[in-house]
Amino acid sequence: MVVLHLLDADDVGLIAALRGAGLPEPGAGRYFAAHEHGGIAGYVGLEGEGQDLLLRSLVVLADLKAQGIGSRILTAVEAMASDLGSERLHLLTTTAELFFARRAFVSAERASAPLAIRQTREFADVCPASAAYLIKDL
Repeated sequence: MVVLHLLDADDVGLIAALRGAGLPEPGAGRYFAAHEHGGIAGYVGLEGEGQDLLLRSLVVLADLKAQGIGSRILTAVEAMASDLGSERLHLLTTTAELFFARRAFVSAERASAPLAIRQTREFADVCPASAAYLIKDL
């Protein structure tokens, strides 16, 4: 079972994992270390408040990939988002569309995103227009 622990956005392990995966460095939002079996297995972030949250940079440590950990991290962060009062998760990806689609995220038009999501730095500036926009009702 994955347990999420809140981190500072300048955590060196988080930054190294994101850089290693070619993902944007932490910005606004809350970032978490995903612990499993007594050690850090990956990282994930959530940005925003209210009904709609942006899923940020889910990453599994390189030596732990292909073990289902990404799915367990996603399950944990979905539960956390729901506990925070979110009704939907939103994300942008250039590399993991199939991973998220297999986990009930659906493609949507970027223009249909709520204003709060469209105004995030990741949505407005960091991710290219070619990134897939996916949503999931919680």
